[in-house]
Amino acid sequence: MDPGILCFRHCTIKSVFCKTIPEVCPLCQELIVNFNTEPFRIPYPFRNATGQPTSIVIKPSCGTFLDDYNINDLLHIGVVNSNGKLYEFDKYGLIINNVSQWTNCIAIQVVPTSWDYYWDEILNAMTQDIKWKSINYDKNTMNCFNFVREFLHKLNYNNLQFENGEDMCRKLILPKLHEAIRYITLYKNLKDNRYFISD
Repeated sequence: MDPGILCFRHCTIKSVFCKTIPEVCPLCQELIVNFNTEPFRIPYPFRNATGQPTSIVIKPSCGTFLDDYNINDLLHIGVVNSNGKLYEFDKYGLIINNVSQWTNCIAIQVVPTSWDYYWDEILNAMTQDIKWKSINYDKNTMNCFNFVREFLHKLNYNNLQFENGEDMCRKLILPKLHEAIRYITLYKNLKDNRYFISD
């Protein structure tokens, strides 16, 4: 759930992040009448997977991004079809529509809507492949990242071919993850404080 982080500037070039706008500026201690930068809401980077059709989705393997995630934690990745149905691969094999754990994930749109039909065709074909049975799962060599990487390889869309899982992480996931980590940092700083000051 979006905690509603706000940002404004009053007396300096420093940004003030908060959940409610204070009457008095935390920097200059003056009553706030005007702003150098009007208050605005920081975009919430997490989505419910079922509302993100035709996307790649990422979440922590354990817990949630806001409350539990640490940069060294493992991530889990899945694919959402054009109807919001989720496909993921783990030690239980290929799982379809176990959406309860995907309510606050990072969603990455990688193709235009004109590709929806083909996207779904590739996913449906992969569900028939015995390769994605639980017996074949290995946390290091045959995991959720292999499933998504093979899906993207078969999709054969522009710039979505990756040499390995690390290459896919660096090019596809890290840019979105960095954005999420900035938000998580703000959230954690505001958990026990009324405001957070940043340059």
